[in-house]
Amino acid sequence: MSRRTAITTGLCRLGIVALALAVVASGGVAGAENASDPNDAFVVTMESDGDAEVTLRMTFDLTTDSERQAFETLRDNQTELNQLRDSFADRLDRVASSMGTDTGRQMSITNADATVTTASDTGVIELSATWTNLASIDGEQLRVSEPFASGYSPDRTFVVRPPDGYQLSATPTPDTETDGTLSWEPNTELDGLAITATPDESTGATAGDQPGFGPAVALAGLFAVALFARRRT
Repeated sequence: MSRRTAITTGLCRLGIVALALAVVASGGVAGAENASDPNDAFVVTMESDGDAEVTLRMTFDLTTDSERQAFETLRDNQTELNQLRDSFADRLDRVASSMGTDTGRQMSITNADATVTTASDTGVIELSATWTNLASIDGEQLRVSEPFASGYSPDRTFVVRPPDGYQLSATPTPDTETDGTLSWEPNTELDGLAITATPDESTGATAGDQPGFGPAVALAGLFAVALFARRRT
Protein backbone atom coordinates (compact mmCIF):
# COMPACT_ATOMS: atom_id res chain seq x y z
CA MET A 1 0.00 0.00 0.00
CA SER A 2 1.38 3.44 -0.95
CA ARG A 3 1.74 6.15 1.66
CA ARG A 4 -0.96 8.21 -0.07
CA THR A 5 -3.39 5.28 -0.04
CA ALA A 6 -2.60 4.64 3.60
CA ILE A 7 -3.44 8.24 4.46
CA THR A 8 -6.73 8.08 2.56
CA THR A 9 -7.57 4.84 4.35
CA GLY A 10 -6.71 6.54 7.61
CA LEU A 11 -9.22 9.27 6.88
CA CYS A 12 -11.91 6.66 6.36
CA ARG A 13 -11.02 4.98 9.63
CA LEU A 14 -11.16 8.32 11.40
CA GLY A 15 -14.90 8.44 10.91
CA ILE A 16 -15.36 4.83 11.93
CA VAL A 17 -13.44 5.33 15.16
CA ALA A 18 -15.33 8.51 15.97
CA LEU A 19 -18.61 6.74 15.32
CA ALA A 20 -17.60 3.90 17.62
CA LEU A 21 -16.79 6.43 20.33
CA ALA A 22 -20.22 8.01 19.97
CA VAL A 23 -22.06 4.70 20.00
CA VAL A 24 -20.24 3.43 23.08
CA ALA A 25 -20.90 6.68 24.90
CA SER A 26 -24.62 6.68 24.16
CA GLY A 27 -25.52 3.00 24.01
CA GLY A 28 -27.11 3.70 20.65
CA VAL A 29 -26.79 2.43 17.12
CA ALA A 30 -25.97 4.40 14.01
CA GLY A 31 -26.94 4.66 10.39
CA ALA A 32 -25.74 6.67 7.41
CA GLU A 33 -28.69 6.60 5.11
CA ASN A 34 -28.90 10.41 5.00
CA ALA A 35 -25.19 11.09 4.48
CA SER A 36 -25.85 12.70 1.12
CA ASP A 37 -28.31 15.28 2.44
CA PRO A 38 -27.45 18.51 0.59
CA ASN A 39 -27.15 20.36 3.90
CA ASP A 40 -24.42 18.01 5.08
CA ALA A 41 -21.02 19.25 4.03
CA PHE A 42 -17.30 19.22 4.56
CA VAL A 43 -16.10 22.81 4.33
CA VAL A 44 -12.55 24.08 3.81
CA THR A 45 -12.24 27.80 4.50
CA MET A 46 -8.85 28.96 3.26
CA GLU A 47 -6.79 31.75 4.83
CA SER A 48 -4.23 33.95 3.07
CA ASP A 49 -1.33 32.55 5.16
CA GLY A 50 -1.96 28.96 4.03
CA ASP A 51 -3.94 27.91 7.09
CA ALA A 52 -7.56 26.78 6.82
CA GLU A 53 -10.53 26.03 8.99
CA VAL A 54 -11.96 22.60 8.22
CA THR A 55 -15.53 21.95 9.30
CA LEU A 56 -17.58 18.78 9.27
CA ARG A 57 -21.27 19.74 9.19
CA MET A 58 -23.88 17.13 10.13
CA THR A 59 -27.57 17.93 9.79
CA PHE A 60 -30.53 16.22 11.43
CA ASP A 61 -34.16 16.31 10.30
CA LEU A 62 -35.96 17.25 13.49
CA THR A 63 -39.31 16.14 12.06
CA THR A 64 -38.02 12.55 12.09
CA ASP A 65 -38.13 10.84 15.49
CA SER A 66 -34.86 8.92 15.18
CA GLU A 67 -32.86 11.92 13.95
CA ARG A 68 -34.42 14.28 16.48
CA GLN A 69 -33.50 11.89 19.28
CA ALA A 70 -29.96 11.56 17.92
CA PHE A 71 -29.57 15.32 17.75
CA GLU A 72 -30.98 15.88 21.23
CA THR A 73 -28.71 13.20 22.65
CA LEU A 74 -25.64 15.05 21.42
CA ARG A 75 -27.00 18.50 22.18
CA ASP A 76 -27.70 17.59 25.80
CA ASN A 77 -24.47 15.69 26.48
CA GLN A 78 -21.50 18.06 26.56
CA THR A 79 -19.16 15.26 27.57
CA GLU A 80 -20.04 13.31 24.47
CA LEU A 81 -19.71 16.38 22.27
CA ASN A 82 -16.28 17.00 23.72
CA GLN A 83 -15.29 13.41 23.03
CA LEU A 84 -16.36 13.73 19.40
CA ARG A 85 -14.50 17.03 19.09
CA ASP A 86 -11.33 15.56 20.58
CA SER A 87 -11.55 12.41 18.48
CA PHE A 88 -12.00 14.52 15.35
CA ALA A 89 -9.00 16.69 16.23
CA ASP A 90 -6.72 13.86 17.37
CA ARG A 91 -7.13 11.77 14.26
CA LEU A 92 -7.04 14.83 12.04
CA ASP A 93 -3.71 15.65 13.63
CA ARG A 94 -2.36 12.23 12.70
CA VAL A 95 -3.29 12.84 9.08
CA ALA A 96 -1.72 16.31 9.19
CA SER A 97 1.49 14.88 10.64
CA SER A 98 1.71 12.27 7.89
CA MET A 99 1.02 14.77 5.14
CA GLY A 100 3.48 17.20 6.68
CA THR A 101 6.17 14.56 6.34
CA ASP A 102 5.27 14.06 2.68
CA THR A 103 5.23 17.76 1.80
CA GLY A 104 8.03 19.03 4.02
CA ARG A 105 5.59 21.61 5.33
CA GLN A 106 5.07 21.87 9.10
CA MET A 107 1.41 21.17 9.89
CA SER A 108 -0.63 21.09 13.07
CA ILE A 109 -4.26 20.99 14.22
CA THR A 110 -5.46 23.62 16.70
CA ASN A 111 -8.61 25.34 17.95
CA ALA A 112 -10.86 22.28 17.75
CA ASP A 113 -14.48 23.07 18.48
CA ALA A 114 -17.97 21.55 18.43
CA THR A 115 -21.07 23.68 17.98
CA VAL A 116 -24.77 22.84 18.08
CA THR A 117 -27.43 25.00 16.44
CA THR A 118 -30.97 24.70 15.11
CA ALA A 119 -32.56 26.31 12.06
CA SER A 120 -36.27 25.74 11.62
CA ASP A 121 -36.71 21.94 11.52
CA THR A 122 -33.01 21.17 11.10
CA GLY A 123 -30.46 20.48 13.81
CA VAL A 124 -26.85 21.21 12.95
CA ILE A 125 -23.72 19.87 14.62
CA GLU A 126 -20.36 21.14 13.39
CA LEU A 127 -16.92 19.81 14.28
CA SER A 128 -14.17 22.21 13.26
CA ALA A 129 -10.45 22.84 13.64
CA THR A 130 -7.69 25.03 12.26
CA TRP A 131 -5.19 23.23 10.02
CA THR A 132 -1.96 25.20 9.79
CA ASN A 133 -0.16 25.20 6.43
CA LEU A 134 -2.94 23.28 4.75
CA ALA A 135 -2.27 25.09 1.47
CA SER A 136 1.05 25.62 -0.24
CA ILE A 137 2.06 29.14 -1.25
CA ASP A 138 3.69 29.94 -4.56
CA GLY A 139 4.23 33.65 -5.01
CA GLU A 140 0.80 35.21 -4.74
CA GLN A 141 -1.07 31.95 -5.20
CA LEU A 142 -2.35 29.39 -2.72
CA ARG A 143 -2.83 25.83 -3.92
CA VAL A 144 -4.82 22.85 -2.63
CA SER A 145 -4.70 19.47 -4.35
CA GLU A 146 -3.95 16.24 -2.48
CA PRO A 147 -5.41 14.07 -1.09
CA PHE A 148 -8.50 15.06 -3.07
CA ALA A 149 -6.69 14.62 -6.38
CA SER A 150 -6.07 10.89 -5.97
CA GLY A 151 -9.31 8.96 -6.04
CA TYR A 152 -11.35 11.00 -3.59
CA SER A 153 -15.13 10.96 -4.02
CA PRO A 154 -16.95 12.94 -1.29
CA ASP A 155 -19.89 11.30 0.44
CA ARG A 156 -21.48 14.72 0.93
CA THR A 157 -21.18 18.25 -0.44
CA PHE A 158 -17.55 19.36 -0.55
CA VAL A 159 -17.14 23.13 -0.18
CA VAL A 160 -14.07 25.35 -0.54
CA ARG A 161 -14.18 29.00 0.45
CA PRO A 162 -11.45 31.46 -0.59
CA PRO A 163 -9.52 33.77 1.73
CA ASP A 164 -10.84 37.31 1.95
CA GLY A 165 -9.82 39.22 -1.15
CA TYR A 166 -9.06 36.11 -3.21
CA GLN A 167 -10.81 34.29 -6.02
CA LEU A 168 -10.78 30.57 -6.68
CA SER A 169 -10.32 28.50 -9.80
CA ALA A 170 -10.48 24.73 -9.89
CA THR A 171 -10.26 21.57 -11.94
CA PRO A 172 -12.53 19.64 -12.24
CA THR A 173 -15.16 22.33 -12.62
CA PRO A 174 -17.28 22.70 -9.46
CA ASP A 175 -20.98 21.94 -9.62
CA THR A 176 -21.82 25.35 -8.20
CA GLU A 177 -20.05 28.65 -7.58
CA THR A 178 -21.73 31.18 -5.31
CA ASP A 179 -20.08 34.42 -4.21
CA GLY A 180 -16.66 32.91 -4.88
CA THR A 181 -17.34 29.70 -2.94
CA LEU A 182 -16.95 26.43 -4.87
CA SER A 183 -19.04 23.31 -4.22
CA TRP A 184 -18.96 19.75 -5.53
CA GLU A 185 -21.93 17.44 -5.13
CA PRO A 186 -21.69 14.12 -3.23
CA ASN A 187 -20.05 11.24 -5.12
CA THR A 188 -18.25 13.54 -7.55
CA GLU A 189 -15.02 12.04 -8.84
CA LEU A 190 -12.30 14.52 -7.91
CA ASP A 191 -9.32 12.81 -9.55
CA GLY A 192 -6.77 15.43 -10.49
CA LEU A 193 -8.39 18.09 -8.33
CA ALA A 194 -6.45 21.36 -8.24
CA ILE A 195 -7.72 24.46 -6.47
CA THR A 196 -5.89 27.77 -6.84
CA ALA A 197 -6.59 30.94 -4.86
CA THR A 198 -5.39 34.14 -6.52
CA PRO A 199 -5.61 37.68 -5.12
CA ASP A 200 -8.57 39.54 -6.58
CA GLU A 201 -7.06 42.54 -8.35
CA SER A 202 -10.00 44.69 -7.36
CA THR A 203 -9.19 44.22 -3.66
CA GLY A 204 -5.42 44.55 -3.76
CA ALA A 205 -4.94 41.45 -1.60
CA THR A 206 -1.48 39.88 -1.34
CA ALA A 207 -0.39 36.40 -0.36
CA GLY A 208 1.10 35.57 3.03
CA ASP A 209 4.80 35.67 3.78
CA GLN A 210 5.30 31.92 4.12
CA PRO A 211 7.59 30.25 1.57
CA GLY A 212 6.05 27.92 -0.99
CA PHE A 213 6.41 24.19 -0.55
CA GLY A 214 5.01 21.20 -2.40
CA PRO A 215 1.43 20.38 -3.33
CA ALA A 216 -1.27 21.48 -0.92
CA VAL A 217 -2.96 18.97 1.36
CA ALA A 218 -6.57 19.11 2.44
CA LEU A 219 -8.91 16.93 4.42
CA ALA A 220 -11.94 15.38 2.74
CA GLY A 221 -15.23 14.59 4.43
CA LEU A 222 -14.65 10.85 4.49
CA PHE A 223 -15.43 10.70 8.20
CA ALA A 224 -18.78 12.42 7.76
CA VAL A 225 -20.79 9.34 6.75
CA ALA A 226 -19.71 7.46 9.86
CA LEU A 227 -20.60 10.31 12.20
CA PHE A 228 -24.08 10.97 10.81
CA ALA A 229 -27.56 10.06 12.10
CA ARG A 230 -26.87 8.45 15.44
CA ARG A 231 -29.84 6.76 17.07
CA ARG A 232 -30.57 5.77 20.65
CA THR A 233 -32.13 2.44 21.48
